[in-house]
Amino acid sequence: MLGRRRTQGHAGHTKHGEAAEPRSDRRGFLGWAGRVGMGAVGVAAGVTALQQPGEAAVKWRCCNLYFGNPNCPISSTGNPYCRKGTMRVWYCCSGSRKYACGECTGGSSCGSGPFYCSAGWVVRANSC
Repeated sequence: MLGRRRTQGHAGHTKHGEAAEPRSDRRGFLGWAGRVGMGAVGVAAGVTALQQPGEAAVKWRCCNLYFGNPNCPISSTGNPYCRKGTMRVWYCCSGSRKYACGECTGGSSCGSGPFYCSAGWVVRANSC
């Protein structure tokens, strides 16, 4: 039945030239509700996809990191680094600790991708 339009069943037959009345039975309502529900899910998914990663990401300490937990490689000196992209850094406070948050990204800011890894570290223990 690919490409064919489904016609109304025996309860909704019309004669040639007459307008078909909308179905008012339970199945018609459930079908309508299902289509509306799927549309709402699609809209919600589209809105989520358009949000910046910081808004949709998982929180680590006070940082909203794209990958949730820091996952960038650590150098021999103990600093996170990017194998690809550029480290974009911002700062936040949680309690008395100041944290550095970072994303290795190919974009022009910490909120634009593509994203390669996330980083986070304590800057100062008692600086907030």
